[in-house]
Amino acid sequence: MSAQPLVVKQAMQAFRQGNYAAAKVLYQKAAKQYGAHLFKANLSLCDKYAGNGSKQLAVMPESMTGQADQAQRQLQETQQLLEHYYQRCQELEYQRLER
Repeated sequence: MSAQPLVVKQAMQAFRQGNYAAAKVLYQKAAKQYGAHLFKANLSLCDKYAGNGSKQLAVMPESMTGQADQAQRQLQETQQLLEHYYQRCQELEYQRLER
């Protein structure tokens, strides 16, 4: 069984079928239930494809730019940590084999 709530599945299905108005209503319902921050992008896409917000979407809002920068920094940090732990694991494996 999928972990996605039914309302989100319905919204995704409506969006895929090109029914952007219905998808927007369902995403708004999901946003009220689970948190608006989780569905902000979905709602923007519904507006964009329905033709209601294409001018607004031409420029990324300042808050989204900051979020994108933060996500990029977090991704770089995660990659560095992954590489560090991989190297450390290799070192420990070589030490174990030498004994």
